[in-house]
This record gives sequence, C-alpha cells and structure tokens, in this order.
Amino acid sequence: MKYRIILRFLAALTLVTSVGCSTYHYYPSDSPPPLPHCVEIKKPIRLVLVLGGGGARGIAHVGVLEELEKANIPIDVVVGSSAGSIVGALYADGESTEHLKEVFLSLKSNYLMDLNLFACRYGLCQGRTLRRFLENNLDATTFEELKIPFYAVSTDLYSGELVPIGGGPIVAAIEASAAIPFIFTPVSLHGRVLVDGGVIDPCPVRVAKHFGADIIVAVELCNLLPPRLPSNLFGVACRSLEITFLWQSEDCISTADVVISPELGEVGCFDDKYHEAIYQAGREAAIKMIPKIQDLLAKKAKEHEKVSYEKTRLTNGEENSTKNGEDDSSDNLIQKPEH
Repeated sequence: MKYRIILRFLAALTLVTSVGCSTYHYYPSDSPPPLPHCVEIKKPIRLVLVLGGGGARGIAHVGVLEELEKANIPIDVVVGSSAGSIVGALYADGESTEHLKEVFLSLKSNYLMDLNLFACRYGLCQGRTLRRFLENNLDATTFEELKIPFYAVSTDLYSGELVPIGGGPIVAAIEASAAIPFIFTPVSLHGRVLVDGGVIDPCPVRVAKHFGADIIVAVELCNLLPPRLPSNLFGVACRSLEITFLWQSEDCISTADVVISPELGEVGCFDDKYHEAIYQAGREAAIKMIPKIQDLLAKKAKEHEKVSYEKTRLTNGEENSTKNGEDDSSDNLIQKPEH
C-alpha cells in the first residue's frame, strides 16, 4: 500500500510537471543580443568582494560585511552568486549592515518561495515572492543606480555559459542568479534562459579576476556538508545542491587572495532555525581574516605610491577607468564551458 501511494504521487507529479497549468515555453537564441553595458569602475581597484551561494547560509555574508565595514576595509566591487547576489545587491544599494541584519535575520525561506504544484513545469516556485522581496528592499532599479559596482552571476541553461550581469535592470538579474534548478523556474533575460550561478560557480572568483584588483576576498559558504540524509523530495534536491557546491567550491576559490569560510556546521541551504548563529559565524570568520586583508592592502598601497606622478597623469584617461564603450560590456565576462 505504501509503495502504491508513492508511485501514484510520482505519477501525478510527473503529469503535472510535464503538462501543468502553465503554457509558457522558453525560446533561447543561438545568438543572444549583447548584455547591457557595465557600470563605470574607477581604477585602481583595491578590493573585489565575492559573495558565494549557499541558501540560508547566505546570512553569514551580513556578518562578514559588518566586520569589514567596522575595519574600514574598502569594497570597490561586489560579485555575487545565488544567495550572495541577494545580499550583495542590497549592500551595493547603500544599505547599512544594521538594516541588512533587520531584513535577513528575520527572513524565512518560505517568504521567498511561491510553491505551486499546478504550474511547476520548470520549477516548483515561480519566483514572484522573491521578486516582490527584492522590489521592496531595493531602492535601485538598475545596476547604474547602485552605490557600489555590482555583478550578479548566473548560468545560461541553453549554452552552458557563466553569465555575469553588471548593467540594466537589477531585479531580474538577481532572480536569475538565485534561480535554483528544480526549486525556481528559469528566468528569461537578455535573450537567454538563466538559472542559479552556482550551477557552474558557487563562488565566482574567476569573474572577479577580470577586474585586475589589488586583492580579491571570497566568502565561501560550502565548506562543510551536514552529516544527515534528506527525508523528502525537497530535501533530496537541497542535498544534491549542497554536494554540487561542495565539490565545485574548492576549485572556484583557489585563486582568491583571501578566503573567508564561516564555520556553519550542520546548517543546510534551507535551514531557518539558525539565522543568528549563521550571522555570528560570518562575523567571527571575517574577524580572523581582517589582519591579512589589511596587510595585503597596505602592501599594495605602497606599490602604488612608487608610481610616478608623470605616469599617473599620462594614464589618467581611458586606462584609469572602465568607460561606457566597447570594453565595458558584460559580454567580455561571459565564460564558455570547456570541451
């Protein structure tokens, strides 16, 4: 009897997901239009902060940001993937870390999920509540309006490319970066069908390398796998995601100058019980690494001081900033899969 119930449920789920009430279809292009121009980034770039994915673990980013802010660590560019793109966007919008604490410490996973089994052809959630959350908490509507240059990293479901977006409408780009497969439906944007950036790179240091910053600081949230088995379909999907992130993460962060890895123990991607502990873990991990960050910044500052006034004056044009032109398109950051 038990197995018959399970088989009937699976058959019904298969029918719903293959037919569903939604008639929407995705139509990717073999030659999508260019991505929007990136915002201007003035050089020299001292520090690029990379915020990795990890679901509810992303609250650790708030603790990290708070301590970096207290230590007066300059953040010139923020790159975010998945949960890191949500926190990173709000921070780049000029929100104080105090406000971020108010927003995220009380946030529950179901506040961002609009589960609908009758319209789940491409994902269990349609993303409407996530979109509403972002619209309610962001003053900026485009990347150009942000206080700090920011890039949301997603995955092209059709081409398999890593797609960092740093210009144009911001909410849809964050939705795409956080569109966890199976959980959320893919997002159609800029002629592409996009899903969670963590599918390719849960902590996209490779994108940060493009900017030629003095140092890259990566906040990596996938260093441990909770020692437990899932008890339901949703748990299997989450556990699979955690395993994927775990195996990818080590390679992704290998070229960062500083890696901040909060000790998150058994916290899973959708655990809502440990927000305060996750936040504190982020603070503690940042405090440990701040002296190293300060030392690296001081060394780089001395190197910059050696540059002559004449050289600085001569390079004070196009080389000192990324102007709106042929070289500032996000297309230059797209990375194709290796065959």
